[in-house]
Amino acid sequence: MHRMLVKEIMQRPVFTVHADAPMADAAQLMADRDIRRLPVVDDDGCIVGIVTESDIREAEAAGSAINSYDPDAARRWLTVGEIMSRNPITIGPDATVGQLVQTFLEHKIGGVPVMEADAHHPQRDRLIGIVTEMDIFRMIAEIWAQEWGEGQATVVQAPTP
Repeated sequence: MHRMLVKEIMQRPVFTVHADAPMADAAQLMADRDIRRLPVVDDDGCIVGIVTESDIREAEAAGSAINSYDPDAARRWLTVGEIMSRNPITIGPDATVGQLVQTFLEHKIGGVPVMEADAHHPQRDRLIGIVTEMDIFRMIAEIWAQEWGEGQATVVQAPTP
């Protein structure tokens, strides 16, 4: 299982957002698609950052849905580029799930964009997928179902105090 490749469990297509998009649009896309992170891409589709649910919650909690440094703050909402994490941790499609888990643990993250070399932009990588802790859980559940069959789980109820 830990030797399985990232490309075997990653999700595609990947929903993305541009840095100049309003934060509210990213939040709506994430809610509509039930996802917790969005890679931020430039016009060439190359990754420039990542925005997560927690980035959006932090901006909202700080009361900073509007950029208070902007003289036109009353009329301009924060953009994705203003709240995203730049230079996100990424992984290649041929990395193993074991390497993926180590990356998650080392950086205390729950998902990474999957990147490969871009023939059109030799100095940049191209976004080809995304993989999260839920993909690992799904993989484990599928392997368990194959080995034990569905319906074999025993539910143990915790005693009530």
